[in-house]
Amino acid sequence: MTTDTHKIFCKQALVNSGSTSSCISQKFIKENNLDTIQLPFPITCYNAGRTANKNGSVTEVVKMNMTIGDHQELIQLLVTNLGNNDLFLGYNWL
Repeated sequence: MTTDTHKIFCKQALVNSGSTSSCISQKFIKENNLDTIQLPFPITCYNAGRTANKNGSVTEVVKMNMTIGDHQELIQLLVTNLGNNDLFLGYNWL
Protein backbone atom coordinates (compact mmCIF):
# COMPACT_ATOMS: atom_id res chain seq x y z
CA MET A 1 0.00 0.00 0.00
CA THR A 2 1.35 3.43 -0.88
CA THR A 3 1.91 5.78 2.05
CA ASP A 4 0.47 8.84 0.30
CA THR A 5 -2.59 7.70 -1.66
CA HIS A 6 -3.16 4.37 0.16
CA LYS A 7 -3.51 2.48 -3.12
CA ILE A 8 -3.29 -1.27 -2.50
CA PHE A 9 -1.38 -3.61 -4.81
CA CYS A 10 -0.99 -7.37 -4.62
CA LYS A 11 2.35 -8.25 -6.25
CA GLN A 12 4.76 -11.14 -6.26
CA ALA A 13 8.32 -10.13 -5.45
CA LEU A 14 11.60 -11.72 -6.38
CA VAL A 15 13.74 -12.18 -3.26
CA ASN A 16 17.19 -11.37 -4.61
CA SER A 17 20.08 -11.56 -2.12
CA GLY A 18 22.42 -10.40 -4.90
CA SER A 19 20.62 -7.05 -5.03
CA THR A 20 21.98 -4.76 -2.30
CA SER A 21 18.73 -2.79 -2.14
CA SER A 22 15.06 -3.45 -2.64
CA CYS A 23 13.77 -2.00 -5.91
CA ILE A 24 10.57 -1.36 -7.81
CA SER A 25 10.16 -1.12 -11.56
CA GLN A 26 10.01 2.33 -13.10
CA LYS A 27 7.48 0.88 -15.56
CA PHE A 28 5.22 -0.18 -12.65
CA ILE A 29 5.52 3.30 -11.09
CA LYS A 30 4.49 4.97 -14.37
CA GLU A 31 1.67 2.51 -15.14
CA ASN A 32 0.14 3.07 -11.69
CA ASN A 33 0.85 6.80 -11.52
CA LEU A 34 2.66 6.51 -8.18
CA ASP A 35 4.33 9.47 -6.53
CA THR A 36 8.05 9.19 -5.90
CA ILE A 37 10.53 11.00 -3.68
CA GLN A 38 13.59 12.59 -5.27
CA LEU A 39 16.90 11.44 -3.77
CA PRO A 40 19.35 14.16 -2.67
CA PHE A 41 22.01 12.55 -4.90
CA PRO A 42 21.93 9.82 -7.59
CA ILE A 43 22.89 6.22 -6.79
CA THR A 44 24.81 4.31 -9.46
CA CYS A 45 22.92 1.16 -10.41
CA TYR A 46 24.47 -2.00 -11.84
CA ASN A 47 22.81 -5.17 -13.10
CA ALA A 48 23.80 -8.67 -12.00
CA GLY A 49 26.40 -8.93 -14.79
CA ARG A 50 28.07 -5.69 -13.58
CA THR A 51 26.70 -3.80 -16.56
CA ALA A 52 25.22 -0.35 -16.04
CA ASN A 53 21.45 -0.37 -15.65
CA LYS A 54 19.60 0.76 -18.77
CA ASN A 55 17.92 3.59 -16.82
CA GLY A 56 21.23 4.89 -15.48
CA SER A 57 21.53 6.09 -11.90
CA VAL A 58 18.67 5.82 -9.40
CA THR A 59 17.26 9.26 -8.59
CA GLU A 60 13.91 8.39 -6.97
CA VAL A 61 12.42 6.16 -4.28
CA VAL A 62 8.91 5.22 -3.26
CA LYS A 63 7.80 4.37 0.27
CA MET A 64 5.20 1.66 0.71
CA ASN A 65 3.64 -0.29 3.53
CA MET A 66 4.37 -3.94 2.72
CA THR A 67 2.52 -6.93 4.13
CA ILE A 68 3.75 -10.52 3.80
CA GLY A 69 1.57 -12.92 5.76
CA ASP A 70 1.33 -11.46 9.29
CA HIS A 71 4.46 -9.32 8.81
CA GLN A 72 4.06 -5.60 8.01
CA GLU A 73 6.72 -2.96 7.49
CA LEU A 74 7.38 0.39 5.85
CA ILE A 75 9.82 -0.17 3.00
CA GLN A 76 11.69 2.26 0.79
CA LEU A 77 12.13 1.00 -2.77
CA LEU A 78 14.61 2.35 -5.30
CA VAL A 79 12.96 3.10 -8.66
CA THR A 80 14.85 1.53 -11.57
CA ASN A 81 14.55 -0.76 -14.59
CA LEU A 82 13.90 -4.36 -13.49
CA GLY A 83 13.30 -5.88 -16.89
CA ASN A 84 10.23 -8.15 -16.69
CA ASN A 85 9.97 -7.90 -12.88
CA ASP A 86 8.06 -5.35 -10.82
CA LEU A 87 9.62 -5.81 -7.41
CA PHE A 88 12.93 -7.05 -5.97
CA LEU A 89 13.36 -7.57 -2.25
CA GLY A 90 17.10 -7.21 -1.88
CA TYR A 91 19.74 -7.89 0.72
CA ASN A 92 18.66 -4.89 2.81
CA TRP A 93 15.27 -6.59 3.33
CA LEU A 94 16.67 -9.97 4.33
